[in-house]
Amino acid sequence: MFARNVWEATPGYTIIHNLDIRTKLVMLISFAIVTLIIDSPRSLFLLFCITLFLHIIGQSSWERWRILAIFILLSMWGSMVSQAIFYNQEPRTIMACLISPTVPILGKWTGGVFIYREGMEYGAIQALRSSIMLGLGFLLSWTSDPRQLLRSFLSWKMPYELAFMLITSLRFLPVIFQETAIVLTAQRLRGFQPLQSMLPHRLIQTAFQTLFPILARTLRRAATLASSVECRGFGREVHRLNNCVWPIGEKFLCFMMLLSVAGLFILKALDMMQFNGIIYFSTWRSLYDVMKIWM
Repeated sequence: MFARNVWEATPGYTIIHNLDIRTKLVMLISFAIVTLIIDSPRSLFLLFCITLFLHIIGQSSWERWRILAIFILLSMWGSMVSQAIFYNQEPRTIMACLISPTVPILGKWTGGVFIYREGMEYGAIQALRSSIMLGLGFLLSWTSDPRQLLRSFLSWKMPYELAFMLITSLRFLPVIFQETAIVLTAQRLRGFQPLQSMLPHRLIQTAFQTLFPILARTLRRAATLASSVECRGFGREVHRLNNCVWPIGEKFLCFMMLLSVAGLFILKALDMMQFNGIIYFSTWRSLYDVMKIWM
């Protein structure tokens, strides 16, 4: 997990690797809009399965599948637990009681802490949204050359400074994990066992003994990078290479994706208007039933 080559983009000959970077960006934006429009758990789960299928097509390695699983499970756990505890909408069905209202101080202060079924369901839907975008983000960074990504941003008239800093942050993420591996190895050689005990004070000690060395090494690398790019004329108007030609077939695919997103947006607006009693077409009853299930 801490190996740098696991996080960096690797060359390949799959369909995902061969797609133009602009096509991947349009696909990412389309999925982002669709996940915000759709509320149906069935549709979101289908989009999540499509995301995993794209990773299969991209031939992600076992280490990358493990990273993806860890991040997705952590995001799902955090979203579901937080929403199950702090859900404040009605109706609410209590599944378990963590702190009873009769408990002194905490019970009277909080009014009781409960786990609500509706909150857990709502958290699961939000977790599906974040998992879809997380999976597509990893797929984009693992199968795309950052230099091509920079050229694509520039071809879309993004300011050079903003595009450069965005790509630099993407390239800096593997460095952070590499520094983490070096710090943990150095601590183990000195006899320190980070996970020897799960006691609270041991966890706090582990956090401080790993966080500060990682932060110090990362800041030194950032300072070196800043000096390097400044010496090379960062932000000046210099000649840059043009981006490669965008294939016609991929342009048409992107147009169809954006057209589909626009169609879903219109259907979602019609569904909301009929739900609130603003506009209702009786002849579209079957369409409303389909939207109720899938949107």
